[in-house]
Amino acid sequence: MLRRHDLGILASVFENLQSFSDEKGNLHCSIRDILGGELSVPRLEDYREQLSVAEVPVYGGWTTCIWLETGDGHDLVFDVGSGFRGCARRLQHKWADREERHLYIFGSHSHLDHTNGFDQAAVCFDPRNHLHIHGNRQFLWALDSSLGIFSGSILESMRGIHTPISYQIMPSKFEGIEIYDPDEERSEPVKNGRPLGTPIQIGKTRLIPFPVYHPAPCLAYRVEHGDKVFVLCTDHELRIGDPGPGQTESEAAEARVIAHSQGVDLLYRDGQFLRDEYLAKTGIDGAAPVSRRDWGHSCIEDVVEMARNCGVKQTLIGHHDPNRRWQEHREIDEKLQAESTPECAIALARSEVVIDL
Repeated sequence: MLRRHDLGILASVFENLQSFSDEKGNLHCSIRDILGGELSVPRLEDYREQLSVAEVPVYGGWTTCIWLETGDGHDLVFDVGSGFRGCARRLQHKWADREERHLYIFGSHSHLDHTNGFDQAAVCFDPRNHLHIHGNRQFLWALDSSLGIFSGSILESMRGIHTPISYQIMPSKFEGIEIYDPDEERSEPVKNGRPLGTPIQIGKTRLIPFPVYHPAPCLAYRVEHGDKVFVLCTDHELRIGDPGPGQTESEAAEARVIAHSQGVDLLYRDGQFLRDEYLAKTGIDGAAPVSRRDWGHSCIEDVVEMARNCGVKQTLIGHHDPNRRWQEHREIDEKLQAESTPECAIALARSEVVIDL
């Protein structure tokens, strides 16, 4: 992973050393001359900053969590994968001595890679914190069944399965708001919810949840604030290559994504595979080819085509395949950026990137 980056640093070092050499390439200086002082960690850090080598990009390492800070001071988080723990720590530092602390969480779906950062997140252990958690029934159940944060009880069959933590040692205040389909038959009424498609208002920010295509019920979100629009669409599959079961539903969901993404400022969208990998023509990192159809994730090429057709200003393609090597991520990213335009920038999503809209 780091070899290419290390070679870039070495090239910059030797290029810098040439400025201290004579016409024959011989050096006539000391380390002190090069560093501008005695050899020390601070001097080395200053010297490193002078070298024209970009930081090595990180693709993944944590599962899905996106933190959005609104212009009027609200904190919104989308999904609580393992990345939520670092996010929660930063939120606690940001809130510092603030007494009224509210976090608005919006879940996409119940799968473990979108919920597994919640149980030990710092924001769950401060009695001043109010966590308003929105999601479909499965997402809320995935948190409550093993933690009991909404019901105050834990299913006996789930006790200790995923975590030793429970509501009994989590003093924050938790509110579950179900985003439900009003046309769906239910055995019990929704206690605290919002009908699917109904806008949710947080201060000056307006959110519109809508369903996408995935093996588990899954929501995407269109987020509007002033004249800026962000669409988060993770774990959605546009089925290709076989008009089998689910094709109509997949295409209808894709049409919803397209309708909500016209001309938006920023789109985060799932693109886990290349088409040949999806269609089992090639494997990933030398593995045997396996069909990825109905795994619930889209192809990078289809995301690119959709973003261009919709006039999306900036697209970040996420939910990277965990079996792909860093070097291949880098190659895909460089190709995407090389083919981007100022009007339609496309790149792979990276960890801990901050974007101002």
